[in-house]
Amino acid sequence: MIRESLNTWRNVTEQLVRILDEREEEKRDAIISQIDELLNQRDVLQASIQEPFTDEEKTFGQTLLSLEKILQAKLKVYMKDIRLDISDQQKKKVSVHAYMDPYNKVFRDGTFYDSKK
Repeated sequence: MIRESLNTWRNVTEQLVRILDEREEEKRDAIISQIDELLNQRDVLQASIQEPFTDEEKTFGQTLLSLEKILQAKLKVYMKDIRLDISDQQKKKVSVHAYMDPYNKVFRDGTFYDSKK
């Protein structure tokens, strides 16, 4: 018989995998809060998953390990997407600022400095 904590762990991990498949930017904040909540649930469950394991639990654990690898890969992709969006926003911010004040880097005293030395 498989312990309830292992079944709950699998269910939470499957929920995480499903949530990470959504890519809508409008829902990103809600998705991140759900991910955080589910990861916290997994942290709590981890304390209750201790040896000794039965043979049935060991085979069940192998399926959990493969599911865990899938989850880790999806988390990395999701984090990468967030980092790319942040860097895009920073680039937009710089370009908008340069557009609003194009003479910001021009010296005001009328002298010319050659910057190609």
